[in-house]
Order: sequence, then structure tokens, then C-alpha cells
Amino acid sequence: YLPFVLQAVAGALSAYPMVNSVWKEEKIILKKEINLGIAVARDEGLIVPVVQGADRKSVVDLAREIHELAEKARGNKLTPGDVQGGTFTVNNTGALGSVLSAPIINPPQAGIITSEAVVKRPVVVGDAIAIRSIMNICFSFDHRTLDGSQATSFLARVKAGLEAIGPDTSV
Repeated sequence: YLPFVLQAVAGALSAYPMVNSVWKEEKIILKKEINLGIAVARDEGLIVPVVQGADRKSVVDLAREIHELAEKARGNKLTPGDVQGGTFTVNNTGALGSVLSAPIINPPQAGIITSEAVVKRPVVVGDAIAIRSIMNICFSFDHRTLDGSQATSFLARVKAGLEAIGPDTSV
């Protein structure tokens, strides 16, 4: 599901450009490109290759690029260009079974988001309790660049983007 998360994050970054900013030399710099770093676990430690121009890619293109970057990372074949230029980071701790985490910002970026494991939970639907697949999303942000209102609006947009995915969603 990570490509869908990246697409939802890229869409939310387009709507909330302050989240796609960096703190540098005591000022906020808005980034025009949406380049998403994706955390990849390796035996040697975590590395964050970057999907350049993520907002201009389809879900299929994102899936293909995530796979290619992860394979390069695990094979120690990343180039300097593969790990440079990130404007925001997405971490997929859910792939390792995590359901709640507190991601640490990759400076000078304004934020990082994690997609946690999709698990079945009881939820209220109308006036009934039903079992549904639920995923927590955790967002850490730099208060020098964002306030809580901006961060919450961004996170709500990511959530709405993910909840809008259905059988008719174009990939």
C-alpha cells in the first residue's frame, strides 16, 4: 500500500506547501518540487533514497520506483543522486509490524510521516460496531516551520486521500 500513501502525501503537500518546506539559516524555504524520501531498512542500517517529482507520478510509477530504489539500497548500489533532494520523508514502519511510532524529522525538512501496519479493529459505523482494516499515520513536524493547525490540516488531507481509494481508483 506504500505507493498509495506516497500519492496521498504528495497530493496533501501540493495542497499545503508549507509542509513541503525546509528550515535553513533561520528562515523557511518553500520547495517547489515534491521529492519524497522513503526510508529503506537494510542490514547496514536505514537509508533514505528519494522519489523525485512524486506528485507527477501514478501509483504504478511510484510502486515501480519504490521497488527499484529499495533494491538498489539493499544491494548497496544507490548513487549520490538517489539520496539527494528530498523535501519530505515517508517511513513505512508498518511493513515491520509497527502500529504506532514517533518518527524523527530528517533535517532540514519540515516533517516526516509514517504509515503503520494495517490491522483489523472494531470501529463504529453508523450505530453499529464493525470490523474494519485500520492504519495509523504518525506525523512529526518542525514547529519552526509549521504550527499545529497547518500540520493537522495536512494530516487530514492525507487521511482523506487514503480513504478515497476504492475499486475505481486510477492507478
